[in-house]
Amino acid sequence: MKNEKNNILVYGLASSGSSAVVDLLREYNSLNIIPDEFDDFRAPGLVADQLCYSNSNFSPNKIDALISNISKKRLIYNIFPIFKWEIVTITGIKSRFKYSTIRLRQLHLLKKLNRKLLSDISLEDKIHLANNWITDVGKINIKNKESIVYNQPIDTGIDDTIWRAVFNPYKLICVYRDPKDQLADIIRRGLISASWDGPYLTVSGANANAIYGRNRKGAIQFHIDAIKKRLEWIDSMKMKLDQDKFLLIDFEGLIYNYDAYISAIEDFIGVSKNNHTQSMKLFNPHKSKENIGIYKNILSNKELDLLTELDSWYKKMLKQNQVTNKCSKIMSAADIY
Repeated sequence: MKNEKNNILVYGLASSGSSAVVDLLREYNSLNIIPDEFDDFRAPGLVADQLCYSNSNFSPNKIDALISNISKKRLIYNIFPIFKWEIVTITGIKSRFKYSTIRLRQLHLLKKLNRKLLSDISLEDKIHLANNWITDVGKINIKNKESIVYNQPIDTGIDDTIWRAVFNPYKLICVYRDPKDQLADIIRRGLISASWDGPYLTVSGANANAIYGRNRKGAIQFHIDAIKKRLEWIDSMKMKLDQDKFLLIDFEGLIYNYDAYISAIEDFIGVSKNNHTQSMKLFNPHKSKENIGIYKNILSNKELDLLTELDSWYKKMLKQNQVTNKCSKIMSAADIY
């Protein structure tokens, strides 16, 4: 019987602050953080799409294409970029070597799994093998860590029966944020027109043009509709998942009630305060306050009017979602504004 460790899945709703939670978890010496967002399972054509219960799956297997595109030569160049011998390039060799070594091992495990996924075995066997694959990925560089943290490993379009089986045993932390700041951050980061971006017209870009138009208002509505779908997914997960499997964290609450939220997260994932050896080294709530209220300088009044429905969901969720009972008074975002 394999030694099962909890897989901590951190999921955010696009510019919602999930990276802040991942940075916070990096500060614990008992957690193994998988580098980067974990696309190997969730991306189109990769593992999740090969584990479909129905016959509606139309995404062809793209795993071998991914592996061939990320060659050993490319990863080695990432360690020693021969045309960029600046001082920062030299001093960063150790971290790039570590990342590239882990990535090569991940790709090796993914290639082994894909041979089985392409074979004529039952779906149940494939899911079992995918679960073993996740276990093996978590063992890379583990050094006796208690749990494994995956950043953005799932997507709302994936059958939850599938990802729950593949990542079992899992705990899901879902991060949400004031939708006004969420949309403002998408704009600030230059992602508002990402689905349209040229210089070449893509099928998805053409469809977005046809539905929403090619202007700022249409792009904003496009993101609003996507956020709505993600919020609907949160509501469905609240109904499906037990409290010991699902924790909702509001970004503002994490900042303004740092100690209380830390305790709630530690209790949820089962990690000791003693393991928080780099407190505020990677996530500093005082600095993160700068990301609250940014909408005031980015969104117009007309654009804010488009967010009325999302804002109502957010305020309702703040009231319903009691993150912790450890403090006599927990400041909510409603108290802040």
